[in-house]
Amino acid sequence: MNNTNSKVNVFCHCKSIQMELSLSKKIDYIIICNCSICSKTKGSGMICVPIEDLIITKGKESITEYLFNSMGHPHIFCIICGTHTHHRSRSSPEKFCINIACIEGFNFNDYKKIVNFDGINHPKDKIILE
Repeated sequence: MNNTNSKVNVFCHCKSIQMELSLSKKIDYIIICNCSICSKTKGSGMICVPIEDLIITKGKESITEYLFNSMGHPHIFCIICGTHTHHRSRSSPEKFCINIACIEGFNFNDYKKIVNFDGINHPKDKIILE
């Protein structure tokens, strides 16, 4: 999985949604987020990649989006099996964050560096009181 310039398959549990991920560089770390949605739907972690590196190849009709909080960064789910495949990053809107459990051949144990992201206290959620 650490190969650069490779393409890997990404899919939901029932394989209704299928995507192709272009890995232009080595995956250096996995992100674990503690926000309300990540902790309940994809506790295994995620990687974030440029939007143009993820292409939906099958199953657009099986996709549903869930918006919450800032309402601007959709979380993508399969309407058949319920798998949370990916979402648009609020911290880096030019990226998709992909559920690593959906990446074919991904082995969590191959990665030593885990980055814990404090989504409960996301900087975009701060309200300035004056």
